[in-house]
Amino acid sequence: MMSKFTKFNQTLGAIEYPVSLAEMKTVILEFPKSERKYYEMSIKALEKSMKKDEKIFSFNTADAKLTKTGFMVIGDKNLYFTTLKGGLLGGADVEVVKYSDIKNVDFDMAPNPLGMAQMELGILLLEVKGMIGSKKRTIRNIPDYNLDYIVKKLRELTA
Repeated sequence: MMSKFTKFNQTLGAIEYPVSLAEMKTVILEFPKSERKYYEMSIKALEKSMKKDEKIFSFNTADAKLTKTGFMVIGDKNLYFTTLKGGLLGGADVEVVKYSDIKNVDFDMAPNPLGMAQMELGILLLEVKGMIGSKKRTIRNIPDYNLDYIVKKLRELTA
């Protein structure tokens, strides 16, 4: 199972997608302990929403809500957003978006007037079916080096 992850050094590595949640659990063991905690909370929450055999095509940091950080997980059946809870108990919440509900996928880059940013600059723009009409979702803080792949994969899965 470890063949799904190639570690370059203590901070960089590459995951070979698709992976399952069980495989992600073994991959994150190679992450630094402080970073691993966030992945563990998200995976624990995802286990309640994802099917065991569902494949993951992307597991990226993303801010699905303006004030909450978390991850965006592209599964083969649904799109998942985890938002990390604060406080003593911690944990994560999961929001499931069905691919059939996504009408349009677009992207943008955040302007960065100060040079190096403390956050990622990729922005994903989703148009999702609502109760009446549709609503626009803006997902921020996506790594710009993964943005093209994420947009391509989402367009493929929502077509």
